[in-house]
Amino acid sequence: MAEPYVYLTFLALHIGLGRKISIPSAMALGINTATVVAMGIALDVMQIPFFLAVYGHTARIPWFRSLSDRLEKRSHSIESSRLVRWARTWGTYGTVLVAAMPIQGGGMWSGVLLAYMLRLKRWQTYVFLTIGSVLGCCIIALGITGILRLL
Repeated sequence: MAEPYVYLTFLALHIGLGRKISIPSAMALGINTATVVAMGIALDVMQIPFFLAVYGHTARIPWFRSLSDRLEKRSHSIESSRLVRWARTWGTYGTVLVAAMPIQGGGMWSGVLLAYMLRLKRWQTYVFLTIGSVLGCCIIALGITGILRLL
């Protein structure tokens, strides 16, 4: 069993830099693969309501207005990206693909934005993004496991 600081490091890295950094580092620090994947999925799913609230309500709350303005600028750049335009053509399946992608521009933030733009129902958003998170975390964990076995 890994030390508590390893789990705290995973939490901080996942929130700050995303799963493409947190999962490999946690595995390198000794957390087993199944635990890392489960924690990654749980943290991804916990982000969904926050991002939905950011897209839906922050402009109305004075305290969040400046945050909303910055996020709005970032959202416009993400909306016009080739990745999101491509994913929109896939519809709801595009949401799963974007959420699963372990590359810059993919992930939960972009997946929630795409679900918001497609006006998916809340339950659909959770289902498709959770599937994307499971796929994304497994892809990264299996890739890192393969790399570590080569070494």
